Amino acid sequence: MNVFNRIVMCILILLSLAAAVFLFATHVYGLETIGNAVNALRDALYADPMIFYAFLAATGLWAVLMIVLFILEVRRPRRKFVRIRTKSGGKAQLGVESVMQSLEYRIDELAGVRKVHPRIISHGRDVEVIVDLDTSPSVNVPVLTDQVVDLCHSIVEEQLGVKIRGKVVVNVRHEPYPRGTMPPTGPLGEAAIATTPTLTQARPRPAPTARPAPAPTVEPVTAAPEEPAPALEPEEPAEEETLPAQGEEN
Repeated sequence: MNVFNRIVMCILILLSLAAAVFLFATHVYGLETIGNAVNALRDALYADPMIFYAFLAATGLWAVLMIVLFILEVRRPRRKFVRIRTKSGGKAQLGVESVMQSLEYRIDELAGVRKVHPRIISHGRDVEVIVDLDTSPSVNVPVLTDQVVDLCHSIVEEQLGVKIRGKVVVNVRHEPYPRGTMPPTGPLGEAAIATTPTLTQARPRPAPTARPAPAPTVEPVTAAPEEPAPALEPEEPAEEETLPAQGEEN
């Protein structure tokens, strides 16, 4: 595109230079010549309708071409590379896609991040960093935003050697909490705590009626026959010891 712009500018400069030289050389005669040509073109436009329509088409095409050239000159294409800061004084460039992929891989590892889409705008010597985030309901948005900003500075400036212009812009799309839950109190989000349902959330259901249990069947118990008691044997009398008489001594 730069080559095309240079070609167009060179043509316009040459035409302007030729007109200036013609007017300088001819003075009044040059103006009379231009006036006669304009009068002849006017008479031809009134005389022939085809010439009139051709003139309109040519002027319209010229106007469109000038508008396109003006837009292309004002709107600069996005640069695909950015200059890396080196201590040795060499010239090194890094692709913008590489910076975007590095940020996407590292930010996606943070807790609570569901989707991440970084955008890098190169200005030649520095870049603008814009991060679009989709987060879960249980995440603490301020804490996560600080982590993303610190991580962008660490990756882009310290690891890749690219300077960030201005501040890192973080656009957060926070998913709302589901109904019947309340926000957690943890810094990065813990399990959601269920709240007591209100009348608008859930109506109490009537308790089921308990059915009476069937009466157990009692089977008749047959008494076992009693065994006769064993007969007691008579005790034998104890034998009395015969004590020797006092008169009998050996």
